[in-house]
Amino acid sequence: MTIQEQIDSEYAAILGHPIVRSSVLIRRSANRLDGYLRVRCILTNDDFLEIALHIALHDGRLVIDDYRYQWMNSTQTVLRHRWDNTPHFPDLPGFPHHCHVGHENNVEPAAPMDVGELLDYISDSIG
Repeated sequence: MTIQEQIDSEYAAILGHPIVRSSVLIRRSANRLDGYLRVRCILTNDDFLEIALHIALHDGRLVIDDYRYQWMNSTQTVLRHRWDNTPHFPDLPGFPHHCHVGHENNVEPAAPMDVGELLDYISDSIG
């Protein structure tokens, strides 16, 4: 799979997931070395979700090497979860992957996930 195909696959997962009511593509780009996708979504319960990810080729494999998935209430004033891999919590298991839960300062370990896994998690959480 090429980087363009992987970016397209992640975007298709957003567009095709039943929990996504609407979306706005902020940026989608790819070349032979890396790609970037940023999409803002309104979910079926009116919550807001922003997905930003960077895909690159590492040792012959396509890897999501930088990401931020931010899930908020409908007015974007309450953080529900934000998953990212910014390396600022080196003592957490699974570093650099982590999740801010309910508040910026409440940080928990998290495993990396792709867009489909993210949307399934949110779908299960809101019922």
